[in-house]
Formats: sequence, C-alpha cells, structure tokens
Amino acid sequence: MEGLDIYDWSRLIFITLIFSLIVISIILLVQRKRNNIVNGFTISVISIISIIVSGINLIITGYIADELNLAGDAIFSYLFLIILGLCIFNLFIYYKKKNRNISAY
Repeated sequence: MEGLDIYDWSRLIFITLIFSLIVISIILLVQRKRNNIVNGFTISVISIISIIVSGINLIITGYIADELNLAGDAIFSYLFLIILGLCIFNLFIYYKKKNRNISAY
C-alpha cells in the first residue's frame, strides 16, 4: 500500500519532537543558575514550533487517510497530546524555577 510509508514518516516526526521535548525537560530539571543552557525565549519558541508542526502533521495525516480511504490512526492523536503536554510541562518547569530563583534573592 502506498499510504503506509507516509504514516511511518509522520510518526517519526512526532517521535523526534517528543524526544527533543523530553531532552529539554531533563535539561530544565538539572539546570543550575550559573550555567543557563536554555532560557524562556528558547523554551517558548521551541514549544510553539513543536505544537504548530505536530498540529499540521496531524491534519495532513488525516487528509491522507481520507484520500486513500484508509482508517484513521488514534496513535497520532495521542502523540499530539503528548507533545502538547510536554510543551506545557516545559513552560511550567521553566517559570516555576525562574520564580524560585528570583525569590531566593
């Protein structure tokens, strides 16, 4: 079938975004004040880009499934929700750590 390989590539994009967001979460959790690897701007931009790319990818895979008369895949929706949750989690971690560092002074 022609449509099956596009699902594999789309799933690869979702998994790459999830992996990068998990790496950013780990960096935020172990980051100390002296060596700021990421800041609020980069977290916001990466979150916005990840949500936009995964949303467009979700819509495109829906169109492809409709055009090829294939059944939709619920895994794409779950992967999108995981990406959305990780983006919100990263922003929450960053601003919570930022407020804790400000109140320490």
